[in-house]
Order: sequence, then structure tokens, then C-alpha cells
Amino acid sequence: MKITNTRFQMPVGQGFFHAGWVGFPEAEEKFFYVYDCGAMTKFASERDREIKKLNASVGNGARLDLLVISHMHADHVNGIETLVHGGKLQVDTIMLPMIEMKERLLSFATTAHEDPASTESDFYREFIVDPVAAVSRFDPRNVLLVGRGDGGAPGSGSPDDSPLDGGSDFSGEGRGYNWKLVGQGTADFPSRDAYRPQVATIPDTSALRVFEFRNWQDAWLIAPYVDKEITAKNDLFITNLANELNITVAELEGRLAIESFCFDLVTNHADKLRTAYKSCHSDLNRTSLCLYSGPAGSVAVDHGCRVKHGPWISDLGHQRIAWLATGDAKLSKDDKCDAFLKHFKDHLDKVSTLTLPHHGSAGDFNQKLLTSTKPSFCTVAADAVKDWEHPAASVTRTVASEGAMLLVVNANETTLVREYVWTNRP
Repeated sequence: MKITNTRFQMPVGQGFFHAGWVGFPEAEEKFFYVYDCGAMTKFASERDREIKKLNASVGNGARLDLLVISHMHADHVNGIETLVHGGKLQVDTIMLPMIEMKERLLSFATTAHEDPASTESDFYREFIVDPVAAVSRFDPRNVLLVGRGDGGAPGSGSPDDSPLDGGSDFSGEGRGYNWKLVGQGTADFPSRDAYRPQVATIPDTSALRVFEFRNWQDAWLIAPYVDKEITAKNDLFITNLANELNITVAELEGRLAIESFCFDLVTNHADKLRTAYKSCHSDLNRTSLCLYSGPAGSVAVDHGCRVKHGPWISDLGHQRIAWLATGDAKLSKDDKCDAFLKHFKDHLDKVSTLTLPHHGSAGDFNQKLLTSTKPSFCTVAADAVKDWEHPAASVTRTVASEGAMLLVVNANETTLVREYVWTNRP
């Protein structure tokens, strides 16, 4: 039984925009997913160009089975409204990490400092204040808020790929394919009757298992991992912000539960948020949702992987056909990198393409990512902004020394990365 995965890393400059499709022999449609969609204002025209091209290729009103949002920075989310608004795409399920208000404000303050124009977006302001309400305007059927779980990804450290406890409501189907939420842990419905769409919190020990109708055994896995924030910097940011607002920390923390107060902050006090951020901006670690897209089980003997980048086409014969994204996770510290690798441990030998964390920043990179995963390709979404080293020269050298090919995706259309992989079990 043949499974195919076509995936594009879109050239949007300093930002991130990835789209993929999973197909099966008897299915009339393909499972369609997107991981992030955004770019800094400097690259707005390139971002919109790629959104327009994707919308045109799939057709107006096409179903987007899964939209994954890695974190709260504008350069990863500020294209989402353009991508799906007005029925351009019919979004079925949206997945994003659970992030507290403190950190959401810090992400907004970061954007206010680095790319002020992005903070003028009504959608982005609403997304910071109430992410579920913001994405609900796209009328999804499900919203999944992902937190850290106890264990690894389904099929990695546990043989349990049965439906997630309490998550039987979370499934979907197209013409010829199905998906179910599987794994360890429990889906929790904070307000089961009050929301439309259906909202649940789930552990990252769960995943979407995509399979051909009536063929559960051969499947594709879309599996998250949440790299958690370091709270010390958040606490310093809140202290600084309280000083800027001339109120106590306790008073500020109490007001953060009031939606109108938070909306006023992001609308009328971006300057105060920016000032509070500047005094604690070094060595920040934000919650980021990483993602595995690859076979749920072993790769069949009959398989293939073709990667096109600019004029170069690479055909590989090994069994590495999966894609592993790191978002803006800060994996430079060994303990954090080890936790990430442990989570996906039984899937690492299937990875052909690894996205470098945080646009190839040296402060978020760890050589263990390469020595443990041994990818053929490392993609990095980055472009020239200020004096940022994206990607850093030290990271570039390490990728080369480990024998992987670095694929830099910037604003130039020719840097699009197109991958086509397949596995066929007779």
C-alpha cells in the first residue's frame, strides 16, 4: 500500500510557511496540512505572493485538514488570515501550543521591538489576547491546544497507537482517507458545550494518525512536541511591565485575567511593552510546537525521496522520508535537546529533512540534532534582517561537517524547497 507525501517550504523571507499533502492509492483527495504562515513586514509582498500561489493551486474553498501554529511571533502567524479568511480555505482542525498570557504578551513585545508594523494587525492583537477566539473566526470544526505530556510521541517509546482517551470526537475524513487522534494521555474539554468550534487540550504524547479508509495499519503520523518556555524571563518582563504601568506586580497579574485590560495593553501601550522587553530580551526561550510528519511505522522496502531546491534535484534511495520541524525551539541546552530527541526517538531514523531551530540561530542550535537524527537535508527559513546571523556561520559549518545539505529558503522564488517522498508496502 503506497503512501505519498508532497511538501513545500515556501520562500517568504524572514518567516515560516510550510504546506504538505498526504496521499493514498484509492483516495480521491489528499490530507492537506499547513505549518505556520507568516513573514516579517519587510517581506509582506513575498509572503502574500506565496499565499496567493498556494490558494490558486488548491482552489477556492478547498479543505485544509490541519493548520498547525508553532508559536506566537508575528513572522509565523501574520499570513494566516490572508490564507484562510473569507472561505479561501475551509479549515477543519487547528493545532497550537498552550501558552499563558504572560508569555503571549512577551511575544507581542518582541514583535513590537523587532517588527512594529506587524503589531498593527487586529487579528494579531486578538490572537495574543485570546488565541481560540482569534482562530475561531475561520470557523474550524476543532481547535486543539497542546501541552507537555508524560512520555513520547505515538510509536516512539510506546506501542500504544490506540485513540486518545476522551478524544474520540477528534477525527476526520476526506474522500478515501481518515484521521484519528491517537496516543497516550487524555483529551480535556474545558467547556464542551460552550464552544463552537469544539475545543480541547491535549498532551503532546498524542498525534494525528492519517490512514486510507479501512487500512489502519499503514498510516502517516503528524506528531507534535512542545518545547516549554523558561519562566524566569517572563517574571522579569512582568516586573518591568508593572513598573512601566506604575502598578504592583500582584495588581498586574490579577488584571491579566481581564480580556479588556490585555486588549488595551496591545492596542494602546505597545511602547510600554517594548520597553519592558528590552531589559530582558537576551537568552529568551518561548514555548514552541515542533512537528514530525512521517510514517507511523517502519518504512517499506520500496520507497523514494526526491528533493528539488533551485536548479538542484536530489534523488535518495534510503529509508529516510520524514520531515521534522523545530519551530523557534531553543534546543541549545543539552537537557532540552535531549528531551526533544527522546520524544521522537523511534522516528529519528526516518527523518530526511530537519528544519533548523529559530531560522538557524546559533543560540538555539545543538549539534546533537544532527548527530542523532542524521538528516540528508537541513532547511532554514531566513533572510537578511539587520545584523542577525540567520543562519549563523557556525551552524552552517556544523551542517556541512555532518554531511547534510543546507537548503536556505529566503524571499527569492527560486529557493522554494519541494519534496516528494513515498513508501510502498506490497
